[in-house]
Amino acid sequence: MKVFQFHLQKVLDVKEKEKEQAEWDFGKSIQRKNEEEWKLGQLHELHEEATGMLHSVQAEPVSVAHLMEITRYRQSVERSIHNQKQMVYGCVREMERCQMLLTERMKETQLWHKLRERAHGQYLEAEKQREQKEMDEIGTQLYLRKSN
Repeated sequence: MKVFQFHLQKVLDVKEKEKEQAEWDFGKSIQRKNEEEWKLGQLHELHEEATGMLHSVQAEPVSVAHLMEITRYRQSVERSIHNQKQMVYGCVREMERCQMLLTERMKETQLWHKLRERAHGQYLEAEKQREQKEMDEIGTQLYLRKSN
């Protein structure tokens, strides 16, 4: 009995590699989004600290320059928060794109696996018929020998 060989195995291998790459890219996009969200959290903490400083300084007599410096710092942190939110949004969009690509690659790979399974089933059926034909031939030969 000869060994089954899927004639489109190289295509299946390529599709498997594409799926693995899509999984890798999706994982990296999740990691990047998490890192950017952590940075955003850090900026929110800085904003809270700056707001707390501003409130505590307002209760004490301080120079206008010091008050303006804290205000500018707080505004700078707010701009950074805005920019970081844009970064997180971009990461979420990239993650969604990677997820869609991964889903597509998984469907393609599944389709090629089904084709391989179907071809394997046809191979097994053909082998079964060939073996049955050989058995019938052997039976016929034995019958003819006994008849003579």
